Amino acid sequence: MSRPQTKWSCGLCGNPIYWDELFTFLSNKAVVHFTCLKEKALKTARVSQDTMNIVLDSLQDELNKIVVYKQRMSKAGDNEEVKKALEQTEKDAEKNAAILTRLVEKLSSITS
Repeated sequence: MSRPQTKWSCGLCGNPIYWDELFTFLSNKAVVHFTCLKEKALKTARVSQDTMNIVLDSLQDELNKIVVYKQRMSKAGDNEEVKKALEQTEKDAEKNAAILTRLVEKLSSITS
């Protein structure tokens, strides 16, 4: 069984991004694997490694929530109330991930 691929390739490593991987969007519109982002952010951090890890761990938590909500929506069947609630919580996780991604960019040299 093949893995479903997104339409994007990672802006850092160039490899395809698959739906079962954690990924995020940078402010320059590049889409990146979370693992690539984490590696580069830690290498180019302008803050302590502990501080960067706090932000990266928080981002990873939000990205994991997005994946979980998407999985649960597909299992919700015909219950529109549950689907609507899960969609809203997923959108909140996406907003939180965007905030944390911007913070990673600010605290490191990801885009340079």
